[in-house]
Amino acid sequence: MFTRYTSTSLLRLAMLGTLGAAGAPACAAITFDLHVAVNYTGATRGGVPIPNETHKFKVTQGERYLTVQDAKETTIVDLVTRRRYQIDEPSRSYVAYSMFDTIAYRLLAVKKKGSFTPTYGLIELENNLSVEVTARTLTESTEGGATVLAVDGSRLASIGAGGTSVSAGDAAMFARILRTFGTHPRVLARLSAQQRLPASLVTYHKQIEGYSETRTYTVSAVKQGAPASYSLAAYKLRAPQGDEIDQVLDKAAISAAPPTAAARQAFERETAQAFSDDRVLDAMLGMNEWVFSGGDPIVSTPAQRALFQANPQLSSLAAVMRKQDTKAELEATLATLQELRKHTTRKQHMLALYEADTREKLGEHRAAAGLYAKALQANPALASAYAGLGMALYRSEDTVRAWRSWDAGRRISNGGELDLFGNVDQLEQSLLREYPQFL
Repeated sequence: MFTRYTSTSLLRLAMLGTLGAAGAPACAAITFDLHVAVNYTGATRGGVPIPNETHKFKVTQGERYLTVQDAKETTIVDLVTRRRYQIDEPSRSYVAYSMFDTIAYRLLAVKKKGSFTPTYGLIELENNLSVEVTARTLTESTEGGATVLAVDGSRLASIGAGGTSVSAGDAAMFARILRTFGTHPRVLARLSAQQRLPASLVTYHKQIEGYSETRTYTVSAVKQGAPASYSLAAYKLRAPQGDEIDQVLDKAAISAAPPTAAARQAFERETAQAFSDDRVLDAMLGMNEWVFSGGDPIVSTPAQRALFQANPQLSSLAAVMRKQDTKAELEATLATLQELRKHTTRKQHMLALYEADTREKLGEHRAAAGLYAKALQANPALASAYAGLGMALYRSEDTVRAWRSWDAGRRISNGGELDLFGNVDQLEQSLLREYPQFL
């Protein structure tokens, strides 16, 4: 269930959504080495024991940014813009992500807590997701010179003696780095309060798959001072790769922008040609396409509106689009859209967009996402398709790509006539209010 937040993936991402600037204590700016050893107990993959892991990172805690670097990847978290940049060092390329995707995914995981096993309950969930579902009381004891932390009898962490005194801001930022890997909120609060980078820290985890993990964090080479800012000048956005959705989103990261006057003129010429060729369905779909691409409406003439009203395909489309309250009505919409494909020569992707919207209403999120991607392959400027794709991905618990899609669409729509992303804006505001520690 939570494989995306086990140590392997978290350690690779390193800094997935750690800390926002708003309300954060001031940082003195430091660098240090972070060594993480992960030991598995009872963990197998395909019947083969999962080997233990070690990871080494160079960490920079600047005043307004964080970086975590290993041999192959560097992650930069901008604490002001709430963006993180995942850099692949061999290719010198990067992908930009939203910090909202992390807490959104973890909250979706919390909703699935009904699938617990006898050995995996709320405390284990809270410890792995760094989200406190029920108020807890932290207890402390001493063992071999280390401070052992537990809640409700569950041992969660052991803080070794020694370490480096740091500012309140740097201590809080270090604790929030650990939030990335998954550490109980009560442990994080305790670490923040001590204003010290521990020389060593051990956290204890159980996974829903039935195995246990012990993660040992070692901090060394702590130095005061860090560059005032970061730079992406030596890197480029990642070239399109991966599946059809990744490719669409990679292309959008490079080129998504508000519509231009030249683009509007091209749509107007295309629409006029469609009327001239007696392709009335194409004309209407093209006019809708322009609005869905963030443009102001193209106003039709009285003669054109008469053609719309007399066109049987448009009448069929309007009839099914008005009645989408029941499953039977939605299925009727799909049948009509399939039939209308025979009557359009250049706007198949718009019918794919409508079909994606319909399948999304039916709860067919994966099918909808594929259709949105096909529409965007034909027209990468369809802000409406990015809105729908993001929602289909979000409901499939793919929050990372959901926000990539929403961000691309918002760059295109840029506050246009259609309110395509108001629900996303509201979601972000609620997350900011309720979970500022992730943002």
